[in-house]
Amino acid sequence: MSRQLLNFVIWVLAVLCLLVVFTLFQDPGSRPAASPAPQDGAQWLVALLISWLPFFFLVGVWILLAWWMRRTSGFGQGATLSARALNDPAHWRACAAEARATAERFADDQSRRQMLEIARGYEYLAQRAEERRRGSGSLS
Repeated sequence: MSRQLLNFVIWVLAVLCLLVVFTLFQDPGSRPAASPAPQDGAQWLVALLISWLPFFFLVGVWILLAWWMRRTSGFGQGATLSARALNDPAHWRACAAEARATAERFADDQSRRQMLEIARGYEYLAQRAEERRRGSGSLS
């Protein structure tokens, strides 16, 4: 089971436990006069589900939007690189070429120097990936 799925299951169980706690341990004297007393059996369960349905719908939409925004935002993509990409010198050389192309578009010398420094860092990572591929490099 993936960690995200496990976190989701734990969250859903926590919400259901809170639902049970707040519903079952509600003081009967605190109900408004217009609300019906809880019935027995399936009618009580249907009344419970209907009363909590808007809450579950809003939480579901919130989770869907959060999932969709995270997938489309590109945030955190650097942390999700596969081991194949991390150990591929061509990947780092492509990043270096992109950084050099970006540096050429800058008119400001300081920005250009910073981008060229980033490109040199990518080249260093490409060299380290080659060393790892040959088996002579350490992980530090």
